[in-house]
Amino acid sequence: MPKSILLLIVIFLWFDGVAQVQTIKELKRQLKIIEQRPNHLNDTLYFSTINKLAFLYADSYPDSAISILKGVAEQCKNIEYQKGAVDTYGAYGNALQTKGDFDTALNYYTKAFDLANKSNAHESLPAILGNIGLIYFNQGNYPIALQKFYASLKAAEEENNQLVIRNSSNNIGTIYFYQGKMKEAEEAYTNTLKISKELSDTANVILAYNNIAEVNLEENNTLKALSNLSIAYQLLQQKNSPDMLVAVSNSLGDCYYRLNEITKASEYFEKALEISKKIDNARATCKALIGLAKVNNKIGAYKKALEYGKEALKKANEMRQAQLQRDALEVVANSYEQAGDGMNSLKYYKEFRMFSDSLVNIENIKAAANLKAGYEFSKKEEEFQKKTFQQKWMIFSALAAFLITLVIIWVVYRNKKRLSHMYSQLENKNEVIEGQKRKAEETLAQLKVTQSQLIQSEKMASLGELTAGIAHEIQNPLNFVNNFSDVSKEMIQEIIEERTKNKDDRDEAIQDEILEDISKNLEKISLHGNRASNIVKGMLEHSRNGSGKKELTDINALCNEYLHLAYHGLRAKDKSFHADFETHFDESIVKIDIVPQDIGRVVLNLINNAFYANIERSEKAMNEKPNTESFKPMVTISTNKVDGKIEINIADNGNGIPKNIIDKIFQPFFTTKPTGKGTGLGLSISYDIIKAHGG
Repeated sequence: MPKSILLLIVIFLWFDGVAQVQTIKELKRQLKIIEQRPNHLNDTLYFSTINKLAFLYADSYPDSAISILKGVAEQCKNIEYQKGAVDTYGAYGNALQTKGDFDTALNYYTKAFDLANKSNAHESLPAILGNIGLIYFNQGNYPIALQKFYASLKAAEEENNQLVIRNSSNNIGTIYFYQGKMKEAEEAYTNTLKISKELSDTANVILAYNNIAEVNLEENNTLKALSNLSIAYQLLQQKNSPDMLVAVSNSLGDCYYRLNEITKASEYFEKALEISKKIDNARATCKALIGLAKVNNKIGAYKKALEYGKEALKKANEMRQAQLQRDALEVVANSYEQAGDGMNSLKYYKEFRMFSDSLVNIENIKAAANLKAGYEFSKKEEEFQKKTFQQKWMIFSALAAFLITLVIIWVVYRNKKRLSHMYSQLENKNEVIEGQKRKAEETLAQLKVTQSQLIQSEKMASLGELTAGIAHEIQNPLNFVNNFSDVSKEMIQEIIEERTKNKDDRDEAIQDEILEDISKNLEKISLHGNRASNIVKGMLEHSRNGSGKKELTDINALCNEYLHLAYHGLRAKDKSFHADFETHFDESIVKIDIVPQDIGRVVLNLINNAFYANIERSEKAMNEKPNTESFKPMVTISTNKVDGKIEINIADNGNGIPKNIIDKIFQPFFTTKPTGKGTGLGLSISYDIIKAHGG
């Protein structure tokens, strides 16, 4: 008969793993964000978050869980979120079970079970059955508890829910442990350990080692128990889990107690008591108190032992935990006996026997054996049915394969005859196809030549526009150079004339003034000469770098340069053309890796189109209302950084693009310009350039 049970029962949760993934603090923050949304009462995420929070509250703060769950089930049903209502009932059951209100908890679990069945939420059924089993377990009704745990295990296997399979195995093992069936308990705990390792669930690996160690202790194999607990304690260094630390500390205390190392046993029980009170784990607190009562009995401190024992009994009664009530009664009875108080010892011993007999009796053991046998029989029956089905399927497959083979032979024979006839027809068709292929190749070659000519034409058109802009840009500084040169020549002539005069008639001040003006003119000639030189130098660089290689480029400077080149190019062709233009450049843009000649060509094409649209509208306005200036052409170019990419916007206030052709503007050879004024390749080539740059 086990003397001190320090096992930690796994409670099923619908949201397995929530505690590891989301904390109470994180869920409360998430809930606050959702509540700020309009119509959040129609959002399933809102109710799902409340349920997750309630499940975390249920074990340590049951009243808080019950408080936040009020009305949630009805609201879930109103928005037809049946799974949410199932989870709400489950969270209610967990909170009430923690409080020891088993009857009401069972009522909520039953509601959850019925609704899950009705709404086909079958994935929730294994966990619900497990929680119902825990109700009966905590009341000491092992046969029904074991029945529910086996039902939970079977349902979980059908759903392939490894988490619930593991939890059910653990709980079944715990019942066998309490009944003194150590072989069956160890078998169940070993299965729990195997699944926990497969799931990489360190907390439950620790729990399994702890429970196996408890079995070792009851079999008087203390050294093996200590070995398993050492593994669990080492794993705790990697996992910050106060609940697991409490369980292992209690078990180590019991282990050292049996090894008669009372000091170490006392240290571990006190450590367990301190942590369990801090995390408000009533079960673990009760177990630690029982352990300390035993330690004090051992050293003869019977008064202290009675204090610990009675405190443990009080907590066990509050929780209505039959197993803990039994163990607390036993240690109190032993304390009175050691202290020489036979009457009180007999009183508590009778209560202890009553609980012990109710938990472990022949009927319960028989029921457990029958349930295990029934479960194993159902597993074997399923395997037999599978094998029978497989045999029938193999026979059927063999017959089907034979029939299919006959059909294939007949089809192959028929097709062979058809193929011989079709082969001769194909030979004739191949000759015709070869002739058509030769014609198609000749046509394709002609099309390629035409395409090359058209692309060259578009390039030459762009080059003409660019050349005109460059010429206009160079002409301005050259005009300044010529003008200042002519003025300087005249000034030099004035000095010469002044020097032909007699020395007494010469005006030295005028000569100095003229020389100073000539010096300034030479500075201006040099300035504008350098400006023309820089323009030519820039265009030579464009010519040299035309290899198509990417280089770091100031996109703002590039756009500004091609805007002026486009404008002056159009002015060179048509002196009457005039338009305003604006730039809005994002100064935060750093140099980017592009082929500047290609992107410059795209910008030039788009700006030319924008100016052309303004020319069209301007001409239309002049035709409709001569001698008026109601329309002012405007082209705007801007750059922006958007989500790590650069956006270039070119806009005009022309007539715009008609909706019926907007889908065609990037098609090769499509143009709205009159014949001879456009090839229809500008936007098509621009599109390809931008795609090549990942835009």
